Amino acid sequence: MTKQSKTAFARGIFVVFLLVIIPLAQLAAANSVEQEQSEVTPFEAINYFKVRHFSGYSIAVIGFLNPEVELPAIVELAIPAGSEVIWFSEVSGGPIANDPEFTEPFNMRTEHGFDIYTVTLEHYHSVQVEYRTDQNPVTRLSRGVYSIQMSYTPIADLPILRLMTNLPAETIVQDPNVELIGANEEGEPIFFRIYTDISAFQTVQGEIAYFPPAGQGMVAGGNLWSGLGVVLGVAVLVIAAVATFIFIVQKQKRQ
Repeated sequence: MTKQSKTAFARGIFVVFLLVIIPLAQLAAANSVEQEQSEVTPFEAINYFKVRHFSGYSIAVIGFLNPEVELPAIVELAIPAGSEVIWFSEVSGGPIANDPEFTEPFNMRTEHGFDIYTVTLEHYHSVQVEYRTDQNPVTRLSRGVYSIQMSYTPIADLPILRLMTNLPAETIVQDPNVELIGANEEGEPIFFRIYTDISAFQTVQGEIAYFPPAGQGMVAGGNLWSGLGVVLGVAVLVIAAVATFIFIVQKQKRQ
């Protein structure tokens, strides 16, 4: 092979190399950008809220991002597999009409016994999903004391978790580890237990023992899913979400 032929051959190899490597590099860069854009932002806090209605309970899971997170942000919220969602939206902190609602079909997958919903928060730093439950979480103890049981399993490491519920007006809670966050528009106090530094898939179980007014230890029998019941439940969630968000920010500033 002549020197000129060798040079032409080397140039040909170099051109082929460029034709192969450049597209691969571009593809890798595109995949990297796409991965960054689809990265899930973890929550700074989650409220697991057993919402007490007149005749039963629904459950809301409310996730809060750090207020310094830049929007839009992709988040994932998990509830027990097979649960029927009755409300799913970003939380504005104002009237329900201001909450951007997510509509079906939802981006959902089922893993580890959970339905995991993936959404993009574009307007606000918090999101809530409320679902139906037929379970009665209340146990009657001795001497007029009642207990409500709650548990939640985050799917990612979580700095702050609150297990919370609304109870009848004039309820007395004597446990120093149970805190009052405020009241809903019906005058019902909202109590919670706080947990910190929970690992992914670590189940946190807690209860709130309370002394209710006479005859109001448990919810009355009947149909929970009347229109009024659902509306009242949503109102409770909004007020509690706003109060909790402020509480988180103030707690961080104190630390």
